[in-house]
Amino acid sequence: MGRKRQSRQWTLVWTGAALAAVVAVALAGTGTALAARTKIVWQVHWTDFQIDGIYQGDQLVARGLRQWVEEYERTHPDIDIELQSIPMEEYLNRLIVAQAAGTGPDIISVLNTWGPQLVYDGVLEPVPADLVADVRNQYIPVAVEGATVDGQIWGIPFEVGNYALVYNKKHLQEAGFSGPPRTWDELVQMGAKLTRRAADGTVERYGFAFLAGWESAVVHPYLGLLWSLGGDFLAPDLSRATFNGPEGLAALEAELQLFRSGATDVSASVWEFPQGRVSMMIMASWYESSLKQAFGSEYEATVGVAPIPAINGKSVNAAYSWWLGVNAQSRVKKEAWDFIRWFTAQTLPDGTTRMGTYQAENIGSIPPRKGDLAGHPEQLDDLYTRVFVQELANAHHEPNVLQGAEIKTILWHEIVEAWHGRKTPKQALDDAASKIDDILREFYG
Repeated sequence: MGRKRQSRQWTLVWTGAALAAVVAVALAGTGTALAARTKIVWQVHWTDFQIDGIYQGDQLVARGLRQWVEEYERTHPDIDIELQSIPMEEYLNRLIVAQAAGTGPDIISVLNTWGPQLVYDGVLEPVPADLVADVRNQYIPVAVEGATVDGQIWGIPFEVGNYALVYNKKHLQEAGFSGPPRTWDELVQMGAKLTRRAADGTVERYGFAFLAGWESAVVHPYLGLLWSLGGDFLAPDLSRATFNGPEGLAALEAELQLFRSGATDVSASVWEFPQGRVSMMIMASWYESSLKQAFGSEYEATVGVAPIPAINGKSVNAAYSWWLGVNAQSRVKKEAWDFIRWFTAQTLPDGTTRMGTYQAENIGSIPPRKGDLAGHPEQLDDLYTRVFVQELANAHHEPNVLQGAEIKTILWHEIVEAWHGRKTPKQALDDAASKIDDILREFYG
């Protein structure tokens, strides 16, 4: 897969605060410290309990990232690991600002959408051969795909996300349904029946709501339908969009059936599911803790999870992933990879890894290493997560493509235009494909 020219420069918003931060980081320095201990800087997108641990009173019940780091430092007294917590929405911009100043972190947490740009801009160091082999042999295929750019593995997967149907058991029982829908037609019919309206016609409860508000929220469920119908998002050589073919049109029409039947509208919000104002939704795996908190003692009696209803006899769910990479500018590459090897590849007596334990027991996400998936039944085989883990076998990873976020944003906006009825499905998809083709020709034409 070639590029027609160098990728675009990152678009940065320079503010006084950002410049001050760069100066401060430059003065502090990263990499090999002047002191006897070797400093490794790891930039993470986690905060609060995810770093400091989960406590019940004064008792630590789930290690945070800091406790794992401190264990490594105790057994490696010459190493000092500094955790820099950056909000996810600021992470990429902050990383590139630091790179421009020559002060980027040694270890980088990479969302797969960012991967191609970081690779092509020379930010990432190639993965050592032993860790490449470990990823190929020990990780589920969809996670390996997520960490692969141009056929090469560029990082160690640590989280994989996918989608399932989440539903309110009580609503379905009250409406006379014995279980969740298994086909898309059943979803449409049940969604319409579950919707309740007041005397003036306003919706009191939606039968279904789409996840919305950002590009992946809208595009991922659409891609699942597209792939289920046998279509594809982009051409294999990434030279053009293909989602505006017959399969892509059928996928968008399937979503619009839910609007036309009255099961949903553009005002429906998945965030109202905990208030009982939504009966069914296609949701990601990370929403479990919010539902447990919202429903309390009624959680198990209320929340159900099932595979996304099949369309044309098949159900594919979209997947995305995170992985760890090492900065090509780092002065402590060996030490950084040694820590990553200890954290992600060295197995504990029960066959799990430290990263897998951290992900399952603290973060509440799905670790993509096979031993970690099998080794945490209490967390991964519960009411909510079990289906997501099972459906990884039917997951298709979104493509790793330059300008991936921009491409998804274009498709997101055009799908929403069709949801609102401002464009026909064909017009929306053709308009999205035309804009995306311009981008793809720039990089892959």
